[in-house]
Amino acid sequence: MIENEDKQKKNQKMKPIRTLLFMTVVFMLLAGAMLVTPEAGVKMGEFKFHMPTFAEMFSTEKVEYTDIAEIVENQLDIDSLEAMENTGDTAVQQAAAASYEQLVQHTHRLEMNDEARANLARFFSKLKAGKSTRIMHYGDSQLEGDRITANLRNKLQSKFGGSGLGLRPAVQPYDFVFSAVQTKSPNWLRFPIYGKVDTLVRHNRYGVAGAFSRFAPLVTDSVFQPSQLFEAELSIAKSNIGFVKSREYKQLKLFYGNARSEVTMQLFSKGELVQSTVLQANTDYSVVSAKLPPATDEVTLKFSGYDSPDIYGIDLSDPAGVTVDNIALRGSSGTIFTQTDFKHSLKMYSDLNPGLFILQFGGNVMPYTKDMKAADNYGRWFTSQIKRIKQSCPDAAVIVIGPSDMSTKVKDKYETYEFLPAVVEALKKAALSTGSAYWDMYAAMGGRNSMPSWVNANPQLAGPDYVHFTPKGSTVISNMFYNALILEYNNYLNTGK
Repeated sequence: MIENEDKQKKNQKMKPIRTLLFMTVVFMLLAGAMLVTPEAGVKMGEFKFHMPTFAEMFSTEKVEYTDIAEIVENQLDIDSLEAMENTGDTAVQQAAAASYEQLVQHTHRLEMNDEARANLARFFSKLKAGKSTRIMHYGDSQLEGDRITANLRNKLQSKFGGSGLGLRPAVQPYDFVFSAVQTKSPNWLRFPIYGKVDTLVRHNRYGVAGAFSRFAPLVTDSVFQPSQLFEAELSIAKSNIGFVKSREYKQLKLFYGNARSEVTMQLFSKGELVQSTVLQANTDYSVVSAKLPPATDEVTLKFSGYDSPDIYGIDLSDPAGVTVDNIALRGSSGTIFTQTDFKHSLKMYSDLNPGLFILQFGGNVMPYTKDMKAADNYGRWFTSQIKRIKQSCPDAAVIVIGPSDMSTKVKDKYETYEFLPAVVEALKKAALSTGSAYWDMYAAMGGRNSMPSWVNANPQLAGPDYVHFTPKGSTVISNMFYNALILEYNNYLNTGK
């Protein structure tokens, strides 16, 4: 009994020693792993394994995220301030003038040289004269669902007139669109020129939106044998959460081509037949136009034929005022313009007659931009895209909007992509060298390491991917850009240039 008690006491004395020895061994193993593991980490398949360095273990250094409170708080409505200045009330006018000056000070302005300013003045002259004007807003997934564009469209149409949605695809690739509800029969197919390209498409006639849609399979045989009748329909209707201006359609245009056989198309509005048309066969490009009944907020198209045309887009707009197209190209870096058939696209651009292109790209190249050379190469590619647009529409102005801040996870922190500022500078150089204006969204939202502040804002302004804006954040960005655009328009009114 006494012997057992002695053994227990001896074991109890040994436990702290064993614990200390175990901890020492573990620490030495970890220290060894920290010494041999590269600072950049070790890639294992799709994952990367990181070990902290000794400096990081004992460092108190933190990543500084940009304070965006002042940026968000200074979101003034330039149109409301201008209305206040015209009230005739001296006190109200003085308050409006002070607020307007504050807006001027806090708005990140468009960057332009003399050539870009002259090109933009042509567009402003159309706005001033009340002429019908189209703006084509191209971009990557930041524009999906009509984000950013919807608010910009509403503000411009409220100020300069116009209504409707602009150019829409027959097949909407996104689950949710803020400004419209779009439905279709299940036999529709979509063929984009970017992303995953269908190898059965043996031409580059995709239209100006970079994709066409069909309700019958592609015909790849040189000899067409009409054997099966195809029927399809699609509907576009107002969204109850969309802006009022976007809910009224006054005219419809359908852009199509490449059908091997004639197709009957019927246009309905609220169940009533508006127009019946036969779409031509064996034409590479044609347009069907229809005037819509007053207060039209829903259209349905029904098709019947032994083949389907390639449908390049459906325009729902107003023959007067401003039309703003939302052309969101998920995964695209904005290099589609030189890929499409030039002569074919030229016909569609001629019919649409845009006065301004807004090109909002750059985000999709960030994960693959590993050095300055890659950023410079992208800038050169983008320069060629702007030149192609100007070749197609020489009278149109161009504004390039660069990427937002984007964060990548570096060990346990979110930081701006290393070469994002280089891509911003490359796009700015591309814009200015082609007589285009540049709006620096990266700088406007706060610059380096500002995206985490947008993610952590209340309400949240960006999503948990640290790349895309929330609907609220999209509105803030859209307001920023709109204020910058209207400040230049006001400068044009005052100076004539």
